[in-house]
Amino acid sequence: MKDIEMIQKLSVLHCILQMIASAEGGFNEERDQDAIDVALKELDLPTGFSLNGALRLNPYDCFVHLNSLNDQDRVAFHQLMHKIAGMAGDTEVRMNCANYLLGLCVRK
Repeated sequence: MKDIEMIQKLSVLHCILQMIASAEGGFNEERDQDAIDVALKELDLPTGFSLNGALRLNPYDCFVHLNSLNDQDRVAFHQLMHKIAGMAGDTEVRMNCANYLLGLCVRK
């Protein structure tokens, strides 16, 4: 996923942050920073990359941008969401949130 467009990278980050916040009631830097670092590495973004751009995106637009991923990047996105869902916090709720969000990113 290192070669996808920046808007797609921001959309991936938005979905990850949305999954964490939905499952946990918010983002906790101590608990969630490792997950964000994994995502940034997968997306070839520098550690400490500002998440503000991702947070400001319209969720619907994110799903549209993620629908344009090629099949290989789509699989990588699904794997990343599931990996992060299992990293910390309430992993069962995170996995449910991840699966719901992934369902919104299906090509129609």
